Amino acid sequence: MSKNKKVKPVSFNKTKEKDVKMLRHLEGMNFGGYVKDLIWADIQKKESALKIAQKSEKGGIKIVVGR
Repeated sequence: MSKNKKVKPVSFNKTKEKDVKMLRHLEGMNFGGYVKDLIWADIQKKESALKIAQKSEKGGIKIVVGR
């Protein structure tokens, strides 16, 4: 394996209902690509500048920046 790669294994317990459900969901998928897409989506969500925009009853706008 290339020294430029880092492996992060994930274990699933086949006796736990939640893990079994996840394993069924992953059947036939590219697991590594799926995990990377989920991580990237989480990063993008956290980095987005405007988190919440609400319009008040009086017409004002409330914007919360950051988390």
